Amino acid sequence: MQINQKKKNLEILDRLYPGIKKLIEERKEELQKKEQVKIEEDVALNGETILKVKKDGRVLYLAGRRDPAGPAKNQIGLLGKIEATAPVFMIGLGNIHYLEELVKVADKNAVIMIYEPSFSIFYKVLEQVDIEKMFQDRMIVLCVEGINAEGYEKIIMQMLRGDRVAVMQNFILPNYEVLFLEQVCAFIKCLDKLVKEYRMEVNTILRYTTVKADNIFHNVNYIRTGYQAIQLSDVLPLDVPAIVVSAGPSLNKNIHELKKAKNRAFIIAVDTAIRPLLKEGIIPDMFAIVDGLKPLNLVELEACKEIPLITTDDAAKAVLEYHTGKKFFYNQGRRYINHLYSMNNKIYAGMVVGGSVATLALALSCYVGFQTIILVGQDFAYTNNKSHADGTFKEIMDTLDTSKYKMVEGNYEKEVPTDIVLNDYRVWFEEFIKHWRENGREIAVINATEGGAKIEGTEILALKDAIERECTKQVDIQSCFEQLGPVFDKEEQERILQFFHETPNEFRKVFGMAEEGEKLYRKLKKMCSAKNMDSAGYEKLLRKIKKINKKIESSIVYQFIEETMVLADQIIKTGQYREYASFGEEGMEIAREGIQYMELVKQCAKLFENLSGQTVGVL
Repeated sequence: MQINQKKKNLEILDRLYPGIKKLIEERKEELQKKEQVKIEEDVALNGETILKVKKDGRVLYLAGRRDPAGPAKNQIGLLGKIEATAPVFMIGLGNIHYLEELVKVADKNAVIMIYEPSFSIFYKVLEQVDIEKMFQDRMIVLCVEGINAEGYEKIIMQMLRGDRVAVMQNFILPNYEVLFLEQVCAFIKCLDKLVKEYRMEVNTILRYTTVKADNIFHNVNYIRTGYQAIQLSDVLPLDVPAIVVSAGPSLNKNIHELKKAKNRAFIIAVDTAIRPLLKEGIIPDMFAIVDGLKPLNLVELEACKEIPLITTDDAAKAVLEYHTGKKFFYNQGRRYINHLYSMNNKIYAGMVVGGSVATLALALSCYVGFQTIILVGQDFAYTNNKSHADGTFKEIMDTLDTSKYKMVEGNYEKEVPTDIVLNDYRVWFEEFIKHWRENGREIAVINATEGGAKIEGTEILALKDAIERECTKQVDIQSCFEQLGPVFDKEEQERILQFFHETPNEFRKVFGMAEEGEKLYRKLKKMCSAKNMDSAGYEKLLRKIKKINKKIESSIVYQFIEETMVLADQIIKTGQYREYASFGEEGMEIAREGIQYMELVKQCAKLFENLSGQTVGVL
């Protein structure tokens, strides 16, 4: 009977996880020998077969000898309600009653992950359990140490998906933390780390979005008096190459060669490359900055002040204030800023720019119309175990331990160390270049980095040779910039100024609407707590709530509030995974979420009323 059950279970597992049956049989002896545990059967007082484990001279039972199912019922009962689609993490499979009880109380949409730290226990359980019965109509992920547990961190990340953290559940079966302390601790630490990372990310976003709004209200006047990126296509000479200079470690090898390209190419540098370039006596034609928290000292140089700048509306306000030259912006989809253009019957052009200064510089070069682009210092790797070129953040950059870093194919070396962020940007470069060409736009991209990671779709060439071959025409880039006038004329700028002055009042209006919305939600709460709820009144109240929410969201300044309210987003996302037994229960939850939401709207509206009053309100 046990042999037939094990055989059946292995067949079922092989259907669920193709190839696992062969892997189990191949590794069985090796893993059992490595674990050095002995799994034996015993009989509980009720006649049920239970397992006991002999390890390091100790004998520990995986189920109670008096009542094997009792502790499982108690512990699963303590978990409380397991919401629909909640991620549930169960450590251990040695007492199947825990899974049986979990399956009874958990919604069918709840995703259950079972981590078994002992292959020997898992293999023995295959004799006793009907996996087809337990796994039927459910999403159960089974990870067994030594078989398929190497990638459980990625599985946990996928299960949590950020917004499900609030409804997750986890528990450890009895005696597992004693028998397999190291493995259990590693799993719990991984789970804890991912939950903390998510919460830290939420807090970081919450902190940064306030910084972002502060930057925007300080920077928006530069948009009123400044330029937009697409204007460059009308004045720059497109029959010379664009040279995108980044601050990868390899920049130190060939930075001096760029002197030969001056006035023979359009040189655009990222913010971190400014200091090394100026030290070499090379003034780029333009530089880029996108970071809202970028330290000023990176570009705090007199020679940098007048260099034309491509930037974002939420870039570090201190840098934009220090810079006195021409500032160029592009449409980032911000409604408040797009209104400056629409109110003056103008089009604000956007670009697909990736998420870094380097991706912005490449994108700008393409959108403006350059057909040849030369990349310099674009390592996307820790070349010579350094993060940046010397002279960027420090005169001599620190040497890092990259022994555990991801390795990718290099331009000149077989492999170079990188990390997730840098590698993602490298892939973005590859996909952007490919997409550009697939859309019928001719573009030649030369990778003259002389180190770093390989970028598919580029020609590898030494910078000296690239300049000699491509930079053959003399041009005056500075005179090209001098031809440009601001986007808005004096009359249009005055109209925008009046709009700025009205901004604090727009936030006051949102505050008032949120107060009205909060009253409606409190009325809903009171209605739903009544014994005999008025269903017609319930529907009517919900329509009023929908209407006030729509009014709030249609405000020209709501996007500032929306981007800042990460916590409100979590309130809504947490609620979407719950099911309710009645309209009253559902209404109470809607009211709870709505009251919290409106309180946050009010807090943000008041914050931004003050901030806009001190910035755009007094321009």
